[in-house]
Amino acid sequence: MKISQLYDQLEMYSEGDPPSHSLFVLARLLGTPDRLLIIDPPEDAATRFDVAEETAALFTSAARDVGLPLVQTQPGGIAHINVGRHLLDIYSQQHANLICFPAMGIICGGSFGSDLALPELGEESNGEEEIESLRVLARLVKGRRLQLYIPRTGSVSSDKVEVMGRLAADVSYFHGLRRTVSQAVAENKFWSQSEQITETLLPENRRTPAALTTHRQNIERLYNATIA
Repeated sequence: MKISQLYDQLEMYSEGDPPSHSLFVLARLLGTPDRLLIIDPPEDAATRFDVAEETAALFTSAARDVGLPLVQTQPGGIAHINVGRHLLDIYSQQHANLICFPAMGIICGGSFGSDLALPELGEESNGEEEIESLRVLARLVKGRRLQLYIPRTGSVSSDKVEVMGRLAADVSYFHGLRRTVSQAVAENKFWSQSEQITETLLPENRRTPAALTTHRQNIERLYNATIA
């Protein structure tokens, strides 16, 4: 477990191997109750931490029940919210929220742009939305000062070139999945080739049990979206 003070009233909580990251954004103003926003909180956040009375959770991917109220987002929209002295831009898709702190150059990319984990397809997704999310992240990284890129799981980075390379690898992974699965389905060979597809499309630097689980889930979801 590691707690990093990024800025005043902004902390990053990291735990596990590979590390998973949560961001704690505190609003502490004289004469008002403390407010706390937790981005990608651990499942036991409500009981593990001494949270403020007004605490809410915001997830970069599918929301989970962690015993806290959820920030509601609108797919396809961009929300600008203030938490104390911090301004957040939230770029929302059906299955993902991409979060940028424009004044500080901090970007939370969710399952995208990790050096240790695979990006995730949402349920019933054919990959188009995820590729669009990666385009949005690429524009944010290229168009702004980058102080810190924070994937939900994996190593954080301040190197624009490294982060752009990670995002490009995710785009390539999704394109490979979409092309191979759609062709196998069209030729009625998906089930006879499923193990070969799984083995061939799993990147060499992601051959871990966790990455394999995500990979199999991505293939299953893409297959279901293709035949729907």
